[in-house]
Amino acid sequence: MNILVTGGTGFIGAELARTLVSRGENVVLFDIYPNYARIGDIKDKVKVVQGNLAYWAEVFNAVKNYNIEGIYHTGSMLSATSEASPWASFQTNVAGTMHILEAARLFGVGKVVFTSTLATYGLACPAVVTDETIQRPITMYGCGKLYCEVLGMYYRNRFDMDFRTVRYPAVIGPGINTPGIAQWNAWMIEYPALGKPFECYVTEDTKVPVLYFKDAVRAVDMIFQAPKEQIKMVNYNVGGVTPSRTAKELEQAVKSHIPDAQISYKPDPKTMEVFRSMNVDVFDDSKARQEWGWQPLYSDFDKVVSDTIKEIKMHPERYGLA
Repeated sequence: MNILVTGGTGFIGAELARTLVSRGENVVLFDIYPNYARIGDIKDKVKVVQGNLAYWAEVFNAVKNYNIEGIYHTGSMLSATSEASPWASFQTNVAGTMHILEAARLFGVGKVVFTSTLATYGLACPAVVTDETIQRPITMYGCGKLYCEVLGMYYRNRFDMDFRTVRYPAVIGPGINTPGIAQWNAWMIEYPALGKPFECYVTEDTKVPVLYFKDAVRAVDMIFQAPKEQIKMVNYNVGGVTPSRTAKELEQAVKSHIPDAQISYKPDPKTMEVFRSMNVDVFDDSKARQEWGWQPLYSDFDKVVSDTIKEIKMHPERYGLA
């Protein structure tokens, strides 16, 4: 199958590309700033197209020229960059998704899978968030992702497009260099693994649902592969480490592997405001489990920490950590 992955050389996209290549798919990676280091081991087995989601012609040409049959739409501007430039975020995340859906409709793409976020919930978020919880985002990133979830549902109902969504909590893993409110989870592991001290910008008791990047890839691929008749909720939460663990608990897991890790705390007031409005204990993914068999492989901090350390040691160039 001819597959297009947007954000194809990014944090999720590059790992997803490896999965698809290993399965024998013809993979096209669409990215505004291709990161060839992330795909060094498969660069001769994929096609990389440099393009901007905000430009409909670049999206349409990629879909048409490569006879795309399925799309994994993982590309977007993330939370911090979306807050810094909400106007650019709208063009990339919202208009860009419209371009993907229109290209799929016009050129007969069989399936589109979209990656959304816990940030679509936001205001007065309860301790247990389910697929039926009211979504009232408070960030530009969350607003854009929620619009795209609903837009995809419209295309599904109006044009019979096979659209599906996985809604991620904070995704963590090695080599994250884009600032975000929950990146302390990844950096608290990565910095000590590289022998560097880490000053955490939240309090010790701060917690947020997290998903290891390998599970994030498994989730988006599993929902793509699921038979259409099993997809009923359409937009699904997918959980990882559940219930949510605190920063202090992550610190303890890190120190069980790296006893001399230097970790301190200097909470950022603006970041803490966001966490106080969205203090989630359980990111409920029961619908994904029931309808297409979702089950995380990395469900506790010990597995996440140990595998992150292993990845950093084995592939530092891949994650920009050499």
